Amino acid sequence: MHLEKLKKSTEWFRVTEVRSLEDPSGQVARKELVVSLDQYPENFSLGPNPREPVLTSPVSKKIAETLKDNGGNFHLLNRGITIVAKSMEFDNKTNKVRLSLAETEDEDRFYGILDGGNTNARINKWREELPDQDAAEELKKRFVNVQILIPMVGDAPPTQQMTMLLNDIKEARNTSVQVKSKSLADARRQFDLLKDTLKQQPYFPDISWHEGEKGTLDALQLVTFLMMYYPTFCQEADGEEPSNAYGHKERCLTAFLEYVEKEPEELEKWIRILPDIVRLFDTMQVTLPDFYEGSFGRIKEVKIYDEKRCERGSKKYSKTPSTSTYFGKEMRYSYPTGWLFPLFAAFRVLTGPDKGGNGIVWKRDPIDFWKRHGAEICKRFEPHMKEAGYEVKKIATNLICYQAMRQTVVELYKDELLREAGVVA
Repeated sequence: MHLEKLKKSTEWFRVTEVRSLEDPSGQVARKELVVSLDQYPENFSLGPNPREPVLTSPVSKKIAETLKDNGGNFHLLNRGITIVAKSMEFDNKTNKVRLSLAETEDEDRFYGILDGGNTNARINKWREELPDQDAAEELKKRFVNVQILIPMVGDAPPTQQMTMLLNDIKEARNTSVQVKSKSLADARRQFDLLKDTLKQQPYFPDISWHEGEKGTLDALQLVTFLMMYYPTFCQEADGEEPSNAYGHKERCLTAFLEYVEKEPEELEKWIRILPDIVRLFDTMQVTLPDFYEGSFGRIKEVKIYDEKRCERGSKKYSKTPSTSTYFGKEMRYSYPTGWLFPLFAAFRVLTGPDKGGNGIVWKRDPIDFWKRHGAEICKRFEPHMKEAGYEVKKIATNLICYQAMRQTVVELYKDELLREAGVVA
């Protein structure tokens, strides 16, 4: 059937059930809906969702099977969809609701689907492929659970505190598949080489390798770092840049497990330099403010350690210093680590096979290179930060930014080679 025949996200649509749940913290209003698929709108935005739907993923295929083969129980078997809205109207005479969502491009990052992007995409694909003659009857047999979260901020856009809460919610709700996959990989001993390589690192005891294991560091983030440097992963990505790694730990894990099977010897070579890769990320995290031109502390997303100013009530300042993720180095500034991803990924151009092809080496010590050229690299990075409005997702997934940063590192490396060869421009 044609999806254009269905409701739009800001139109009135009928619900089978609606319940209001009081949030004990008073931060959001919660509405729980059960909606038949003939009423569920077809064009919800994915603005606040950290992951684009992947129809080829095992999860997506399972959703499709449930819709087709066990559609009458779909609302019992599927977790449903969570949507962030400005407000919700309910007409108890017609049992219809209407949502107020993003009205501008800037608002789009706050309102729309927070969790359940794969479910939403599969519902739309199933409806699109449904023959017109069967549509009316089949759509009414299937239902989806929809949770509406309404930030309690009045008519104003979400505050920084509310934005952080929504980020925490979406991160927590988008890890269930990752956790299961991670636990299976650990049980199958597919992380053994990673463990062996990292076991001497001071942060090793804090790594969580499977569900339920204590540890503040997620093994999947380390897998993501590795994939951002692994040539096959980068070559298969858009523009041959790992801009699809941020917010897609599951995709990185799937790729890692595939390479474990298909090219274990090549993967092993790159795993051996993972400690260096992690050390580089941690160093960048600590020293980025030193190289960033202008007043880094004036960026609203940045918090500054200053105990006295914090005690005076300024939310810009923190009472205790933050520490770097892996080596626990004290930091005056705390900021989203996603900002680092394009810079960090660019340093993969300094890696390559050794002369015998038996391992991977650094053409330059990456930390020394960063210390020598950090100011110039950040000078070329700053315009991308400003253009994105310092929004983490826009920066960490910006293909053009990744390409520009990689080209910057390439040029600086070539300049060093020319100077060493006595060639003066």
